[in-house]
Amino acid sequence: MKRKLIYIFIITLLFYSCDLKTAEQYFDLAYELEEKGKYAEAIPYLDKAIEKKPDFKPALLNRGADKSILKNYGGAIEDYKQILKYDSDNTIALMNIGNNYKRLKEYKTSVKFYSKALKTNGAIKSDSTYLVINFSSKKDTESDYYVRKYEIEFERGISYAYLKNYELAIKDLEQSIKYNHELPDALSWIGEAYYYLNDTTNARKFLTKASEYGMLDAKELLNKIEEKK
Repeated sequence: MKRKLIYIFIITLLFYSCDLKTAEQYFDLAYELEEKGKYAEAIPYLDKAIEKKPDFKPALLNRGADKSILKNYGGAIEDYKQILKYDSDNTIALMNIGNNYKRLKEYKTSVKFYSKALKTNGAIKSDSTYLVINFSSKKDTESDYYVRKYEIEFERGISYAYLKNYELAIKDLEQSIKYNHELPDALSWIGEAYYYLNDTTNARKFLTKASEYGMLDAKELLNKIEEKK
């Protein structure tokens, strides 16, 4: 009887010590928490998912996004770089690395990664369409990592503006205006770039448009222009 109880105890212990959940199941648990805005609570589940499947791109991508939201920009960069180990030209990973370096105010490095992202196949033309076929058993599809070029150019344009490379900033941000992406911000940034290029005519033009969208920075800069008259 005693021996039987020992066997039952060992079997029970083994059962509970075994992690029977799949990487996908941990990912789903994390996703449910993320949908509720519980990013810190989601990360341990993503840790488990990645532990079971180190090349699980959706989990790495989401963990990077969660860390970024929590202002752990260095940790986010490491997760996105982990994706690059398995997929060196992953567009959204490269773009997100650029975004996080920009948040760290490392603008030159951010430009480097945005430029790499723009050279990938996943940086699709602004007017292109693509067919996505998702099978229920497949969570990870290549189309999940596509990014419109103007979205990357918008982010790179802001980094160029911080670097005071205003001509390149304007060139990138004009693509956002063309495709109506982040329009108020793009107008404001272009207006500011022209202001620092001492082109008051174009600065006034773009800052006025940005002000109509309620952009306070644009209004303040526009006032400075008017005061100099």
